[in-house]
Amino acid sequence: MKLQEAFIEGYGRFHNRRLDLDAPVIVVYGPNEAGKSTLFGFLRTMLYGFARRSNPSLRSEPLYGGRHGGRLLFRDAFGKSYYVLRHADEAGGKPRLREASDSWGTAYESASLEERMLEQREWEAQYLGGIQERLFRGLYAVTLTELQEVGILSGAELGRHLYQAGWESGGAVAAAEKEINQELEQLFKPRGTNQRMNANLRKLEQLEAEWRRLEDSIEGYNQCKQHEEYAVKSLEAIADRLPKVQLKLRYTQKALASRSAWLRMCQAAAEAEKYRYTESLPFGAEQAWQDWLNKRQASEGKRDVLKQEAGRLGRQLAEMHYNDSLIARTVDTEAALQSAERMHALREQVSEWENELGLLDEAIGGLVTSISPEWTERQLRELNVTIADRDYARTMQERAHSLLRHEERLASELDALRLQEKEMVVQLDEARSRMQRANEVLHVSERGRFSLYPASKSGLMAAWNELDDALREWELELGPDSEAMHRSSIARRTSWSNRMAGAIIAAGAAVVLGGASALNWLGEARMLGAAAAVGAGGVFIGLWISLRLRDPAADSKPRSVGGRSRRRTVGQGEQRVREALAGMMKDAESRTEEFLEKYRQSISSKSGSMFRGMIRQEVQERIEALGEYEIWRMKHDEAESRLARYRESASEREAAADELMRRSEDFSRQWREWLSARSLPGTMSPSAALEVFELAESALEQLKRYDRMTIRREAACMELSRHERKAAQLCEGVESAERLLQQDAAVGLQALLAECRRHADIRREAIVLEARMQEVNLELADEVSKLDALGQKMSAAIGEAGLALEAEYAAALEHLRLWTELEEERQRLQLELTAGLADEEWEEVEQLLIHADEAMLSGTLEELRQEEAGLINDHRELLERKGALGAAMEQLLQEGERQRLLAEREMILAGLDTDMERYAVLSVSKSLIERTKRIYEQERQPIVLRNASYYINKLTEGRYLRVSADPSRSGIRVEDRDNTVLDSSFLSRGTAEQLYLSMRLALAKESSQSTKLPLMLDDLFVNFDGNRLKAAADLVAELSGERQILFFTCQEHTRDALLAACPEAKLVDLDTAAVKS
Repeated sequence: MKLQEAFIEGYGRFHNRRLDLDAPVIVVYGPNEAGKSTLFGFLRTMLYGFARRSNPSLRSEPLYGGRHGGRLLFRDAFGKSYYVLRHADEAGGKPRLREASDSWGTAYESASLEERMLEQREWEAQYLGGIQERLFRGLYAVTLTELQEVGILSGAELGRHLYQAGWESGGAVAAAEKEINQELEQLFKPRGTNQRMNANLRKLEQLEAEWRRLEDSIEGYNQCKQHEEYAVKSLEAIADRLPKVQLKLRYTQKALASRSAWLRMCQAAAEAEKYRYTESLPFGAEQAWQDWLNKRQASEGKRDVLKQEAGRLGRQLAEMHYNDSLIARTVDTEAALQSAERMHALREQVSEWENELGLLDEAIGGLVTSISPEWTERQLRELNVTIADRDYARTMQERAHSLLRHEERLASELDALRLQEKEMVVQLDEARSRMQRANEVLHVSERGRFSLYPASKSGLMAAWNELDDALREWELELGPDSEAMHRSSIARRTSWSNRMAGAIIAAGAAVVLGGASALNWLGEARMLGAAAAVGAGGVFIGLWISLRLRDPAADSKPRSVGGRSRRRTVGQGEQRVREALAGMMKDAESRTEEFLEKYRQSISSKSGSMFRGMIRQEVQERIEALGEYEIWRMKHDEAESRLARYRESASEREAAADELMRRSEDFSRQWREWLSARSLPGTMSPSAALEVFELAESALEQLKRYDRMTIRREAACMELSRHERKAAQLCEGVESAERLLQQDAAVGLQALLAECRRHADIRREAIVLEARMQEVNLELADEVSKLDALGQKMSAAIGEAGLALEAEYAAALEHLRLWTELEEERQRLQLELTAGLADEEWEEVEQLLIHADEAMLSGTLEELRQEEAGLINDHRELLERKGALGAAMEQLLQEGERQRLLAEREMILAGLDTDMERYAVLSVSKSLIERTKRIYEQERQPIVLRNASYYINKLTEGRYLRVSADPSRSGIRVEDRDNTVLDSSFLSRGTAEQLYLSMRLALAKESSQSTKLPLMLDDLFVNFDGNRLKAAADLVAELSGERQILFFTCQEHTRDALLAACPEAKLVDLDTAAVKS
């Protein structure tokens, strides 16, 4: 089975999560609490169902919603893909199987979506190889908890734990064996007193003593009892005889099955005895003799080759001749030839220099002409441009640019100021005309019905507030409805306070905009800001007047309306009204009485509010007129002020322009004087002067280059002359070189060098041949000595063996080889015959093989089988007879004391029978467990241990080679590379964990030959060092070729090691839900 994909609809922390598992190795990585254990549990649930609700940690109900369960895509051993679906709310969590189509290696759900409900037992039998959940947990799901348990144990406990790891359900078997021993000790001990069977036997003895004291005869009962005891003894004899017969039957079957192999073993032993005399030969004699023969043959061949080579070298040396004096010229010739090549290049360079000097002369003339047509080379050489001259020219250039920019800026500012001045004149005229109109409206408001005379808004508002308060006070003195009017006044005051906030905001806006405009913060929009400030102020004033006129009682203080207070203030309200009118009206003295009379009439006719509203309306109009006049007066003053500032700024800019003109004239004069002092044209600009400096420097550089090149050309001509004289001296005496030297010095020197090298090569070859001749002679002498030494060794070996000739010694070696092969065959057959048998068991089988032929063994086997069948039949008949006797004994029982004793005795006997039966069952179970362990150790454990040896060798990089069992102590031993056997209790924690893992992997391999379920490993490499972690990763990659492996880890280095060792592995990163190949 191979998992391909998992889709988790709802399980623990996962919700609608799809994971790709189609790879031989799946590395599930994530930090703590990322969901590795949850995924581990989901895969186990898909295979073996949901846990009970009483175990919520294993059941893993969905935390974030979704249907509890999911589906798993897998491929069986025949390459067919299926979906297995499980949901806790459907069919009790039973598996539902759906076939998946397969296209180009990719499985997908078939269109039919046909599902087949399976029972768990049927699902396990068909697709899980019959492996149940408990066995799956023990074999294919290895967790870190198990390795941590290995780390906690020590000594004998560790040995037993590792020993049990090599069994199927080894831990469960050990636990059962321990429980059986404990229960056996509770039932019976030979010298015990508190055990149940021991206590019942004492009670039985007491009852039998009382029974004997009874007078009635019980002869019939005793006879039945005797027959029953005889039947019991016969059963015990059969129980004792039957295992022996079965054991003998097993030995006979083994002897009959292994007779042919035993005969071959005996034959091999007899044949080996003929060649036993070769045991006296030393170990490795055959290999040593063969080595000596090979060495002697090689030495003889090498000796002949060396003799031939020595003759050939002598003939070559006799034919060689050379001249030492000519060889001595080689070094000087090589140096001259190197110089010749350089001289040729130098001759070409001289020609190039002459051409370049002509070009430089033309370039220098052009540069001087560019500076000035009157300039000459002498003037150019005399010119000395300093850093100060350059700095002065740059400074004058910057000053010229600065003056130009300043002049342009002043012109631009002056134009802008003149434009602003024109605009401000227009605004001033408009403000003056609007202010005059507002003043006329203000004079008209003074001639109203009430002739209001305060000329300021604050004064008018204060006078109106005083009059409004006085009128309300007077109303309270005059009218009977003063209480209701007072409450109405309070309500209007509350409404007024709410609307007053708007007025305050408008006033604040007016102050801010007006200040910004006055301080010129608004720039071009300052006139607009001033207008907005005035508008906001007008809004504030209008709101203030409207609120005060609509709710004149807003500022009035609460007054007492009680009868006693009213009598105290009679006349005060009227007096206060008179005073308020005097401060508000121009002709108050003449019109006060008329006003008071009208107001009394309006109060009596309940129209006092209307009369007061007329006054309020005129006050409001007066305040609006005052506000309008103030706004335009402020605009007029602001326009006059800004116009004055604009004109003042324009005057300042004109004065600055005049000053700038004077500075420009001074600058021009200084620059012309500086140019004149350096013989430069007066019309030249600072930029042109800097360019002239660059031209002059370039021309001077060309002059310096012209001078240097002239000097080098003269030196080169002198060197060429010296080289020609030297070449003539070297070629003297060599006719071919002298002839070629006349044509070309380089060619002549090359001919001379070739001749010198030819003679040098001849001399060098002669020296090499002489040295080789010495080496050949030495090697020849060495080979002769080797042959003598080999002959002595071979003669000594023949003499030690008691032989005289080499042929006899070779025959003895052949006999030794045959004896070794026969001994190995005998030992192999003996191992096959004794496999699974103890030493004493093999002795019994061997005795049968020695004293009986095949026919006798067959007859004995048949007799034993018949005896076994007879004993089984007798056992069954005796059991039936015992039952009949028991029934007869029950009929002989009577009432009374004897009946009581008998009943009590029977109860004790029944208890003893139960305990004895339980004791027998436990003893048989213990014997079966021990026998099963022996059979397992004899038949299956060798294979498990062999696989475990291979795995521990891989995990420890060859440090431990073999794993073996210690049945006497139920322990495990390991053998290291030095062939030292160590008990598992002496291993380190990490090595013990690796040994436990090896045993588990070996058992999984041996127990799943038919169906290869995936291995699920939970972070097992935590305590492994770097080298063993790499070895473990390589082992995982190797095992992935047999079955799929899912490795869960939170360690980054473990993840990286597995991915590096397994190129086809896939990474499932639970932190990002990504799958990487």
